[in-house]
Order: sequence, then structure tokens, then C-alpha cells
Amino acid sequence: MGLMSSVGRPLFGIVADRFGGALSATVSFACTAGGALALVAAETRPHTGWLVLYALLFGLGFGARGPIITAIAAELFGGRRFGVIYGVLNLGDGVGGAVGPWFGGAVHDMAGSYRLAFLSSVVFSGLGAICFWLARRRPP
Repeated sequence: MGLMSSVGRPLFGIVADRFGGALSATVSFACTAGGALALVAAETRPHTGWLVLYALLFGLGFGARGPIITAIAAELFGGRRFGVIYGVLNLGDGVGGAVGPWFGGAVHDMAGSYRLAFLSSVVFSGLGAICFWLARRRPP
């Protein structure tokens, strides 16, 4: 995952420059969702290949969003208060990183499977992609 994250950063930076941030963010979220779906598949049909696919897709998508978010945020909110605005934008990562493992554990304890947690990751990936399409520069 770490290697693919390192590949995703410059690759999706190039894609964002060429095709726009919203499209590149959507593709990066699709990679993340694909990785989560590979984990669902691994649960129903165990095979090492699903874990490899997860690591490749999830790592690629996860690494991609850092540069994309930074570039879009700088374009939309650049200026005197950019540091504060960018910090607030990244609060979701911290909250998700803190709550996600607890949520996954609770889901597993109640359902005996991580499937619902993985599928909710797919849903949240879709919602995250939508946010990039809704973000637009507002007229002064």
C-alpha cells in the first residue's frame, strides 16, 4: 500500500493537471472503493489475490487524494487564511481515522463479518467524490 501510495501521488497529480481535480478525485475514490470491494470478495471467496488487489487499489487511491485536495483547496481558498481552512478540511481524515477502526470492530462484533464496514467504505467513497464535484469557486 505504501508503494502504491507513493505511485498515486505523482500519477494523480498529473491526471489532475490534465483532466481536472474533480475527475481525478473521483477516480482515486473509485480505486479506494475497488480496494474495499476486493476485501468483500476475499471474505466470500478467500484468495491471496484479493488482498494484493486491495493493497494495489486502496494504496493508489489513498495516496492520490493528498495532492488533489491540496491543489483544489489552494485554488478555491488560497489566501491569508489558507492554513486554517486546509486544516479544517483535513479534520475529516483525522475523525475517520479515529472512528473507522472502532466502527469496523463494532460491526464485526454485531454481525460476525466486516462486510458492512467495507461496503460503508464504498458508500463514503462515493460521497467523498461527490463533494469534489460540488466544490466550486464562489463569485466575490
